[in-house]
Amino acid sequence: MSRHTPPQRASYMCHVFSGDDLRVTSGANLGDVLEAVDELCEGDTYELAEEAQVAKLAIASESGVHLVGDGSEVGRAGDAVRLAGRLTVMGGDGGGIELLVIELPGTAGLTRHVLPLQPIEPRVGYALIGVSEDPGEVHLSDLTSFAFARGTAITLSSGAQRPVEDLRVGDRVLTRDHGAQPVRWTGQQTVRAVGAYAPVVITKDTLGNASDLILSQHQRLFVYQRGADRVTETAEMLVKASLLVDDDSVYIRKGGFVDYFTLVFDQHEVIYAECIPVESLELSPNTRQSLPGEMAEGLMAEFGDVAHAPAFGTEVGPDRLDPEYRRKLFKGGGGR
Repeated sequence: MSRHTPPQRASYMCHVFSGDDLRVTSGANLGDVLEAVDELCEGDTYELAEEAQVAKLAIASESGVHLVGDGSEVGRAGDAVRLAGRLTVMGGDGGGIELLVIELPGTAGLTRHVLPLQPIEPRVGYALIGVSEDPGEVHLSDLTSFAFARGTAITLSSGAQRPVEDLRVGDRVLTRDHGAQPVRWTGQQTVRAVGAYAPVVITKDTLGNASDLILSQHQRLFVYQRGADRVTETAEMLVKASLLVDDDSVYIRKGGFVDYFTLVFDQHEVIYAECIPVESLELSPNTRQSLPGEMAEGLMAEFGDVAHAPAFGTEVGPDRLDPEYRRKLFKGGGGR
């Protein structure tokens, strides 16, 4: 008999790593992946696999009960989400990092996932210094950035360029679809530039950009595809910056800290950063819940629960942008 699950509209989302991507490299459980919380040993050192990828966990929450929501990249819609515990690890810089352990039903038993509350990255040893089966008062959101790095030049309605950090509410910016539009809200966050939080650098002229364009990995660019070999249903394609990485013309810059800035308009807009089209922040339950608390509160105060209609265009999946097509998009690129 087929399993029927009623629609589970996601309330918010977070980005998680598979527990199989965390392996003990030193200690009592040498070689093991992340096990049940009550089987872990303080003092073990874990490393994140080099090939580890974050996956979207969509959450449908009602009356304190968490279920996997529609559109989730892990789990099955309608399955229960169990917060199994909270781990504290110490990284190479001596700073403490907290990880939430999440368990989901799977066809072969429970699957474990980890939600880092601060960035983690591969090839760094994380010593387990604290284990608690009580996850505490937590909200399953994270700090995924949708933003421009400090110094990014944004095109104004006059055609002039202005660094994103100098834009103020009311400044009129050139948009692709609606002409000159006033900035309604700006936000800023500073994070360690590691793992999923390290910025993508698109070198000068790679996509026709006037200077190096530095974006968060989840920031989407607008690409108009010509010809019959397009990879999406529409000629208008939205592509995450991380999918353009070829480690030459486009690369991820790790280390230190990065200041990200976010722009919000009355609508979800395509604007121009370093002279190429990119998206503004799209207001939706998902994006609100993936921003830090103060930013989410600021958006709620300004816009309430308004949700934007997405800018026209089809988002490309990671399996659709092969290296050959990526090379066609690039315009020679400057490399590094």
